[in-house]
Amino acid sequence: MLVLKLLVQKGSIDSSTQDWGSFQFVSAPSPGDRIAADHDGRTNYLTVLSVHHRPVAVNDATGEPAADVVAIWTGSD
Repeated sequence: MLVLKLLVQKGSIDSSTQDWGSFQFVSAPSPGDRIAADHDGRTNYLTVLSVHHRPVAVNDATGEPAADVVAIWTGSD
């Protein structure tokens, strides 16, 4: 399991991005993948725009790799 931060854009591409917090993923999603994420008590549907990876050098014992998933909101139940 990967723990990735989910950043969501609602509205136009120029709208501000909302940090929905960290979610567990089986694997890192790819651009175009669809996500159904529970947020604010409902199931929200998102399309992945990009994944911003933050790798850590192999010889860096202090860092931990991370990634942010940037997605656009497409609807909810």
